[in-house]
Amino acid sequence: MHFLIPLLILLVVYPRIDKKLAIGLALLTLVPDFDYFIAFTHRYLFHSLFFPIVLSSIIYFFNKNIKVFWISLYYLMSHLILDLATGGVALFWPIYQRLIEIDISLTTNFLFTFNITTSPLKTIEDYMTSQPSYLFTKVGILIIFIVITLLIIKYKKQIFKK
Repeated sequence: MHFLIPLLILLVVYPRIDKKLAIGLALLTLVPDFDYFIAFTHRYLFHSLFFPIVLSSIIYFFNKNIKVFWISLYYLMSHLILDLATGGVALFWPIYQRLIEIDISLTTNFLFTFNITTSPLKTIEDYMTSQPSYLFTKVGILIIFIVITLLIIKYKKQIFKK
């Protein structure tokens, strides 16, 4: 999910982008989850706004290509945005020591709700394991719908050939 959705969006929005560059840099979407392997830091050490900015700046320092900087920043930030809707992240850590989660839902009456909640960092493992799988939640289905819509827009000529 972290790899495919941002990649597809980038390819749809910028169809002339170098595909090798887009796919190669898409691996950066997986980097924020490396904090899982550092004891008790998952969802805050590498899931802070500061991490994508610092890592993208380091990449720019070595590469000196502003396009690579912006694509790197986009991929790293996309990970945080997706995680905001699936269990929360410590977006402003270490300044703000709480997880932030965004809940977006659409009822059968087409009522749109948008809630932002916070929870203490110390409950992250309990919080994440108490939640159901987020692959088939309302947010997941909404994201899949958006991606399919973007792909239809992109390839409408091939899909609707006469």
